[in-house]
Amino acid sequence: MLGALSHYISGYEGKDFQPMGANFGVLPPLEEKIRDKRQRYAALAQRALQDLSACIPSGGTEGGEYAFP
Repeated sequence: MLGALSHYISGYEGKDFQPMGANFGVLPPLEEKIRDKRQRYAALAQRALQDLSACIPSGGTEGGEYAFP
């Protein structure tokens, strides 16, 4: 979500910028169309967790290890 909001802010080329809160509409679309909103949001969240786990070292930190469902 943070990356999508950063892209929205940095890529805006208009002259009357309107900030927005975090929402699923700013995320890149899924490869497959999912009509059911709950299933679509779950798929977006799962994709985000996979992307995030690829960025975080698997060894954990001093306070413990990262765990994703």
